[in-house]
Amino acid sequence: MAKFRALVATEERDYSHRTAVQKLGVRPEQRVEVIGDVGPGLRRDVQEALGRGLVRSGLLDGAIVLVESEDEAKEALVRYRARLRDDGYLWVITRKRGHERYLNQMALVPHAKRLGLIDNKTCSIDDDRSGIRFVVPRALRKPTAAA
Repeated sequence: MAKFRALVATEERDYSHRTAVQKLGVRPEQRVEVIGDVGPGLRRDVQEALGRGLVRSGLLDGAIVLVESEDEAKEALVRYRARLRDDGYLWVITRKRGHERYLNQMALVPHAKRLGLIDNKTCSIDDDRSGIRFVVPRALRKPTAAA
């Protein structure tokens, strides 16, 4: 039994059956902004999942933003942190390893932490891009009226 558990623990999970939009956790009626070259069709697929258009101002349930440098990522973290609902998400999309504009996503984590955001998920978007999700930790979220 222990051998079986060890085998299961080392196996990688297969998410190939899930679309990029499913991996990103986009849900109907959310207020989402998409910025940059996030890949072929992703912007359209996000709009279809939302059942509405993308937004360009105001509070956000989510943002999906391609960045090409660490400085660009820092700016995006600051800009979108100010607009995110406490239970919202910011997906920072970067080029994958091997691409000339590859950016190590782990280098972004300290910048996000200084803004009160934590990373809690990564995913592959397509052959060229991947994303890291930043959220407000539950302990830092304001109480809701329902709570």
